[in-house]
Amino acid sequence: MKRTLFILVALCIIAAPATAARNGSRFGVTIVSCVVNSNGSNQTNGINVVYYNTHDSPATEVDFLVNYNGHRYILIDKGTFTRGSQINHNLTNSLTGEAWDGPTPTRCAVQRVYLENGNVLQ
Repeated sequence: MKRTLFILVALCIIAAPATAARNGSRFGVTIVSCVVNSNGSNQTNGINVVYYNTHDSPATEVDFLVNYNGHRYILIDKGTFTRGSQINHNLTNSLTGEAWDGPTPTRCAVQRVYLENGNVLQ
């Protein structure tokens, strides 16, 4: 009985750091800031997102899920984003022309990442 309990505790200890690391940077992308842009006429004009690729392979596309004013939007950033480089982009392929409700989205998270090595993280 003690041996089984010991093995179970050991497995939990081993699995815990791996789970925490996966949740902390599950997509290999760290968002620094995410701000909804205004077009100056009380309407939205996409987002400004600042982030880092922390994955070993360069990313070629990062898809962001943004909740704003009760709606969900997907904003897509394409390019070549190498490990450790800061990316600061204004994305206007969604969330444009909507009612302005301030610069802070309810949620801004990475939904999917395409890597140069062919892997897709989602």
